[in-house]
Parts: sequence; structure tokens; C-alpha cells
Amino acid sequence: MVHAEVVEAQEFPHLSQLHRVQAVPKTIINGVAEVLGAVPEATLLERILSTIGQEDLLEGHAAARPEEAPIGPTSAVGS
Repeated sequence: MVHAEVVEAQEFPHLSQLHRVQAVPKTIINGVAEVLGAVPEATLLERILSTIGQEDLLEGHAAARPEEAPIGPTSAVGS
């Protein structure tokens, strides 16, 4: 199951400061990893599965990450 929350950064400045939001969209995954900017759906899925240790779910799915898809910046939270 996936649980997602969307927060309007300007309406909740305390949360924006807590998570160091400087640009949107900013996706925080389990408080451990973040994805900055708009990225292709396949890239976001890969990052989510990687964060929860389920990369094997992408194996055998060549369409999961087409070579020509642009890759957005990602980083670990707190690094």
C-alpha cells in the first residue's frame, strides 16, 4: 500500500522549513530519501522501490526505465 500526502509549501511554512523545501515539487520518501523536481514516473517508481529495498520488483521490466528518459536529481535526506 502507498500512502501519500500533498502539502502546499506556502500554506505550511513550518513544514517547508522542516523539510528544507526550496523548490517544488519535492518528494520525500519515508523521511529517508528525496526526489527534487518533476521526474518521469518510472524514475520515481525506481527511487521509491530502491528506498524500501524492493529493487527486485523492477527486474525483467525493461520499460521500467527507458534509456531516453531524463533523470532528475535525487539525494538522501540529511546528506
